Amino acid sequence: MRRGRLPVLAIGLLAACGGGQQPSRAGELTVAFFEAASDAGALLLTISGGTVESVTAPGGQQISFSTPAAGTTRVVILGALQTGDLLKIRVPDTSQVAAYTARLDQVADKTTFSLLDPSQPAYSLTVHK
Repeated sequence: MRRGRLPVLAIGLLAACGGGQQPSRAGELTVAFFEAASDAGALLLTISGGTVESVTAPGGQQISFSTPAAGTTRVVILGALQTGDLLKIRVPDTSQVAAYTARLDQVADKTTFSLLDPSQPAYSLTVHK
C-alpha cells in the first residue's frame, strides 16, 4: 500500500511547485491614446520598460520607430488620430505588461502643425494587453 501513495504524493508535489509564474509568451501589447479635443495630427512618444520588436498602427497611420537605447523605443505617428487603440507593439513577453510605459513627448496640431503641450490632461497614453 505504501507504493501506491508515493507516486500520488510525488505528482501532488510537482503540481504545487509549477503554479507560481506564467510562462513567457511573445505577443502584442496595445498602446491606447486619449485626447479630450480632436486636434492632434502627429505624436512623438517614448515606450520604455522592455524590448519592443516592432510597432504597427492598426488605424493605418504612418509610423516610424527606433530604439536609441536598450528598453527604450521612440515612435512618431502621423495621420488621423483619435481616442482608442493607437499602436500595437510586439514584445518578447506579454506577461511583463506592467513594466511597459508610454510617455507623450510632443503633440502637433493636425491643421497648423504647431506644437501643443503634451503635459495637458487632455492627452494620455496607456499600455495594456
